[in-house]
Amino acid sequence: MAETTGVLTPEFHQRDGATRFDEMIERRTLRVGIVGLGYTGLPLGLGFATAGFPVRGLDTDTHRVGQVIRGESYLPDVSDAELAAAADRLSATTEPGELAGSDALIVCVPTPVTGDQQANLDYVESAMDSVAPLLRRGMLIVLQSTVPAGTTAAAAAKLARATGLEPGTDFHVAMAPERVDPANTNGWNLANTPKVVGGLTKECTRRAAALFGQVCETVVPVSQLEVAELSKVFENTFRLVNISLTLELSDLCRQLDIPVREVIDAASTKPYGFLAHYPGPGVGGECIPVDPLFLREAAAAAGTETKLVDAAYERIERRPRQVVDRLAELFAERGSSLHGAHVLIVGVSYKSGVADLRNAPALEIIRGLRAAGARVSYHDPLVPSLALDGEPVKAVGWSAVELAQQDAAVLVTPVPGLERDLLWRIPPLVLDTHNTLSPASAVAVL
Repeated sequence: MAETTGVLTPEFHQRDGATRFDEMIERRTLRVGIVGLGYTGLPLGLGFATAGFPVRGLDTDTHRVGQVIRGESYLPDVSDAELAAAADRLSATTEPGELAGSDALIVCVPTPVTGDQQANLDYVESAMDSVAPLLRRGMLIVLQSTVPAGTTAAAAAKLARATGLEPGTDFHVAMAPERVDPANTNGWNLANTPKVVGGLTKECTRRAAALFGQVCETVVPVSQLEVAELSKVFENTFRLVNISLTLELSDLCRQLDIPVREVIDAASTKPYGFLAHYPGPGVGGECIPVDPLFLREAAAAAGTETKLVDAAYERIERRPRQVVDRLAELFAERGSSLHGAHVLIVGVSYKSGVADLRNAPALEIIRGLRAAGARVSYHDPLVPSLALDGEPVKAVGWSAVELAQQDAAVLVTPVPGLERDLLWRIPPLVLDTHNTLSPASAVAVL
């Protein structure tokens, strides 16, 4: 090798660092730090550990960290056996300093909204504050949290001010938005779901793509950070708009006495240009009810409007209230009212197969029923206890004895195994918000 003399240019350091980075990936010596061990962080950390990389996760929840250390999963898509198999490569801590020495830090924290429906970036900013003291030359910082366009670049600039290091030269920054569907029943997971990656520079993109290529079969590089950020926001805004359209169709079909599910299934036979969405009591989780607000926020900042998104969001937002009104209407048709009625809510998590209550439509439905004077209980095997606005909601089992005590049962979130259960025939009134229960005289649709 020719001897190099004089001052080494940043370009030389960058090429040299790229070689080391690639070698560490190839040798599985690259140390990965995961900031946030929730629905996206733990599966990602497990993925890298399973691929042979040393991984340390950081979380503020001491109980969650303890579970990882003990090999106890708290997520439906991660098993105890998988954690045990990766125990020699996957560790967890509540101390940010223990991530020192990481070669790549991936931030996987929540991004909820504020009371005025603006992006709440407190968790992202706190995570970046934790990262700043650990930052060193050659490190790769990846934001995986869903954020408004421009957030990653702003975070990189803040890190630069705090450390004096130059993003894109001294350290590398990328955005790789999460695509996690908890309890997915169609076989999609971390490995086979394409991963979008956008970097501050081409080298940032290349490094992030090389890293995620170790755990994702398909990596999709894009030209800039903002493309990656906005793509995730648009994905869920697309779903919001189409779900809202489906709710409109559902209401129309009920008025016309046409089975909405059959209409959608018939439309689904078209092999191109159509993607089925189905009616329900609303939407929950930290994606569909939240991400479109980031798009709306970006539009407002740019001086434009998102009238279609606004209308879709408003339509989705009022759906839980519509469930309460529909049930009141059904009681009125029978000469009674919700006041004093015993109502069983079946399924309270935001999605079937998970225990996650974030933005779950069931919570607003319960509030509305209580406000109408109903006596509300619920059944959900994955949610053993529930308190709402400081007041507990009674949990009951799925049995003939319990159902016989109800004046009505409302299917809010499908509980696996109950779709065809004959016990649905026991309550005098059943409201099916998904139009999925077996037809029976006592079953009404939303």
